[in-house]
Amino acid sequence: MKALPLLLAALLAAAALLGCDGSPPFPGPDDDDDVAPPMADCDPSIGATAPLPVCSSDNPCLAPSPTDDRDLIEAASDAPLCATSDADRPPFDDGPPRQWTDPDGVLRSSCLYVPDGAGPDAPRPLVVFLHGAFGSADNVYDATSLRSKASDFDLSGEPSRPGFVLLSVQGRNLHWPTADPRDGAHHDNFHRDLAVPSGNPDVANLDRLIDELVAGGAVDPSRIFVTGWSNGGFFAQLYAIARHEVATPGGNHVAAAAVFSAADPFHGARHGEEPSCRLDPYPTSEVPVFVVGRACDLVACDADQAAGLEADGVPVAPGFVAETWLDDLAGRVGDPNAERRIVNGFGVEVDSCTGPALCGPAIATLSHVRWPDGVADGSGVDHEADMLRFLAESPL
Repeated sequence: MKALPLLLAALLAAAALLGCDGSPPFPGPDDDDDVAPPMADCDPSIGATAPLPVCSSDNPCLAPSPTDDRDLIEAASDAPLCATSDADRPPFDDGPPRQWTDPDGVLRSSCLYVPDGAGPDAPRPLVVFLHGAFGSADNVYDATSLRSKASDFDLSGEPSRPGFVLLSVQGRNLHWPTADPRDGAHHDNFHRDLAVPSGNPDVANLDRLIDELVAGGAVDPSRIFVTGWSNGGFFAQLYAIARHEVATPGGNHVAAAAVFSAADPFHGARHGEEPSCRLDPYPTSEVPVFVVGRACDLVACDADQAAGLEADGVPVAPGFVAETWLDDLAGRVGDPNAERRIVNGFGVEVDSCTGPALCGPAIATLSHVRWPDGVADGSGVDHEADMLRFLAESPL
């Protein structure tokens, strides 16, 4: 009975991302150049040469997403509630967010759930959730079923250790360097300082959070997993590739990643930028990665779909083609452990991408905002469970 309301909610979400006439809310070639965010300084050895700057009162973000009700953003971060707000989702309240102030003076927030019984004698796997662009750590409650599964889903392979520790990380409000207006909450996947310690504040923040949880005894260090959606999926892959073979400062490794609607985290910020922000060479890794995406999506399923979306006025940023990224995972990253799943708008796994004629901006947007747990699309087909099973089968 919930399928119709969920479909309506998804359609409203898509409408919010699109103009009233169904056109994409992105600046086209004839729009005023002043709306475009400034370009990042690039170097192929590291991508953006410095961390992306945060929004602040001294340097406000002037190009927020069209879905943001603010004309400008002056806060470096926003605090999540760490509780369910959507009446159609199960009610959870994990208390106030965990917070600390990072070395740059930015208040960092995350939401944490630890299953009953987790501790040094019965540590649980860790799943880190990274939200998409303009999102919130609260998306794990309001847009996925991960919190519902965290108490008893078997990620350890041992009935005596049910469930998993779930950490949802709030991004910072950033000046985003793509051509279309996207300032706001993100995880920085353009400054690719993957060293230990890292000069990327978001990599360093996740290093710190993981090391603290493992040191506390509740987390099984052989089963540290990352997942993410859209920008969070890009960053999750960057982080997994960076921290699978090379340990965090505390000596921990990411075992595997499973992401939705994401592609290449090492590509450039804009077409034609010179020098390019695309890494050369790419880092190498054999980390298991499961990439799930829709057959029609804003992160284009294949190159033909990307060209069709561009022709319809939707800017497809460099690296936003899933098929090409899977090829580059094997070729440039040298990863033999990457898998892909394509899901259509009805939750059915399919073998091919939707053709450009049937994948317009509205359908691509609607598909992009539906996490594949079978709830958002009303299909009842739970690909989120398969993402978790992929992780369960990929410990260190």
